[in-house]
Amino acid sequence: MSQLVDTSSFPTGESLDYESQEQLDQLEVLRAEAWRYLRTYRWNPPIADLVLGFGVAPVIALFLARREPGAVPEDAERWVVVGNLPSMHFETDDTPTPALALELYCAIAQDWADNVLAGRDLSDSYPIPVAPTRERAENLLGRIDFIRTKLIPLA
Repeated sequence: MSQLVDTSSFPTGESLDYESQEQLDQLEVLRAEAWRYLRTYRWNPPIADLVLGFGVAPVIALFLARREPGAVPEDAERWVVVGNLPSMHFETDDTPTPALALELYCAIAQDWADNVLAGRDLSDSYPIPVAPTRERAENLLGRIDFIRTKLIPLA
């Protein structure tokens, strides 16, 4: 049976100012963006709650989406990433912490970007709904590098 993610110690980044109303407002904008993104999918049972795991608004927010009771344990939760980058949702099985979830996000996004740059088929890559251009792939790799070097250490 899959364990639910323990949210009691979710870090928010020691150097981030979550006390300012502007930062809180921007995180709420990202929460709304996560809800909009999740509503483009059909969930049975539906998503009941979003718990902020990590956020640097308006760049990125990582939420834990929890489904209403009735979901099988391995499908009860999903990570959701939104912000100034491609939105994604994925399983929590091997990523019980925000840092590991961000690492997985980077790996998934890098797979797409690497395949675009190499001219490979994208059918086995995460479906990022943009034209697979060199420019977009390079921009995404820059964002991935920023997440890996600056944000994951905070998470």
